[in-house]
Amino acid sequence: MDWNFSQIVNLFSNDKSRLLLEGKWGIEKESQRVTPLGDLVSTSHPPAFGNKLENPHITTDFSESQIELSTSPFQSVEEAYVHLRKLQLEVEKEIGEELLWPLSMPPKLPAEDEIPIARYGDSFRAKENEIYRFGLALRYGKKRQMVSGIHYNFSFGDEMIDYLHELFGNGKGKQVFSDELYFSLSRNFLRYRWLLIYLFGASPSIDSTYYSVICDEFKIIDKCFPEFCSPIRTYEQYATSLRVSRLGYSSSLQGTNGAFYNSLEQYVKGIRRLMNTKSKKFKELGLYQNGRQIQINDNILQKESEFYSAIRLKQNTKNNKSHLEELEKRGVEYAEVRILDLNPFQKTGISLSQLYFLQVFLLFCLFEQSTYFDEHEWEKVNKNHHLVSLIGRKKTLMLHRYNKSHVFLKDWAEEIFMNKLKFIASIMDLADRGNKYQDSVDHQYKKLLNPSLLPSSLICKEMEERKESFIDFGLRKAAFHKNMIE
Repeated sequence: MDWNFSQIVNLFSNDKSRLLLEGKWGIEKESQRVTPLGDLVSTSHPPAFGNKLENPHITTDFSESQIELSTSPFQSVEEAYVHLRKLQLEVEKEIGEELLWPLSMPPKLPAEDEIPIARYGDSFRAKENEIYRFGLALRYGKKRQMVSGIHYNFSFGDEMIDYLHELFGNGKGKQVFSDELYFSLSRNFLRYRWLLIYLFGASPSIDSTYYSVICDEFKIIDKCFPEFCSPIRTYEQYATSLRVSRLGYSSSLQGTNGAFYNSLEQYVKGIRRLMNTKSKKFKELGLYQNGRQIQINDNILQKESEFYSAIRLKQNTKNNKSHLEELEKRGVEYAEVRILDLNPFQKTGISLSQLYFLQVFLLFCLFEQSTYFDEHEWEKVNKNHHLVSLIGRKKTLMLHRYNKSHVFLKDWAEEIFMNKLKFIASIMDLADRGNKYQDSVDHQYKKLLNPSLLPSSLICKEMEERKESFIDFGLRKAAFHKNMIE
């Protein structure tokens, strides 16, 4: 948007500050069900939760062992958090001695062919869901699909959009203006997501059964991306989030570029192009195996849900239409943040304080000036993402500033906290008549001053002090969460 930070924030430093607190929020959480020994369970999805395709709150993701919890959209993050907690308690009650794995990187994994793909039934929709997952397994490997995380969904309140539209609409229709707001925010989210990866990254370690994925990725990197070889090979010392790095759940084949986020038209056109473009590699894999269909098609994307991105723009669906069709027809309804690791120090995988901070951070992304991406900036944006995910705890790490200079991570983060985040949080607290937003920013700021407080650091520290393996650490946290007295 064509505004500057001070100008836009000052517009809310009055009775309009309450608009910053309005909107809708929802949370999705993926977790692996494991045995008390840390192995994937062999049991089916609990029948108490009914048909996976019809239960809107408790279903499966890629695997039969990978449970997915989805809250309803609520008018406060507190309500969404309470609903997530209730869903988790419901699942823990039904799974008996099984545990919910509390980490994003998977537990002990069997051989690829023994990892169970989720089963959905005999209907056309059910079979399509299974074929899609067979395709994911074939394209990226089952072990990558076992990586789990948190998705944070949000939308702005209508009154705030109306207020900004009145001031900055310049004759545009409300929906067109609203779409521009979400894409402007998304561009800045992508620019500054490295800060969330640094602060919230909680996947610095893996089990040895995941090593085969890393070895395969090293071969690709050594051949195609030699500039990343050195930092990637130090991940065991400095990683914050292996989940969102090249070693986790990612795809280098989609050819996404920043132009996707310059407008709704380019976003829809870009994803649709990926869905309609043949992939030589995926074609060689074949569509059938032993008489059974194993990919929906051999295009770069089988369908839109295969589009990997740190943030996605969505519209609620009707009559089984796709998100993309509805997005094109009715514009953006909400945004989905997809780079949050499970926090093993929280029963639900995320804390209320984190949710409050995300509210502040996303308003910062909205209020900051947001120019269109070009190819050179997009390259730097992605380099920052991977540098922080793989070596974010390295004290001397420098990031690519988008004005062609370099800056120490700590210095850039300090600037954002002191000049932007604390200012927004103070206005939100005035409207809320409390201190929760400033407290959430202060809590995250302490991690900047003392990196040993980062969840990635705390995980490594506990494992080292207790002489625990990755599996032992995860099982201890999982048992603690399940036995917590409500």
